[in-house]
Amino acid sequence: MVAVVAVGVAAVMMPSADAAASTLGAAAAQSGRYFGTAIAAGRLGDSTYSTIAGREFNMITAENEMKPDAT
Repeated sequence: MVAVVAVGVAAVMMPSADAAASTLGAAAAQSGRYFGTAIAAGRLGDSTYSTIAGREFNMITAENEMKPDAT
């Protein structure tokens, strides 16, 4: 009887495929993590690139612009 209850509780707590995150950033956030990328300043003017980056990542950092030789 206890085993049946334990299996029933485990089935309720397991996320379904429908509850899966829709983006990489959202999937990382479900486990308390950040998922980011490095982006070059020149790419921010490309609407396709920036749309994908904005949708998929929950943090960004400068690509090469902040390296010692560039500053």
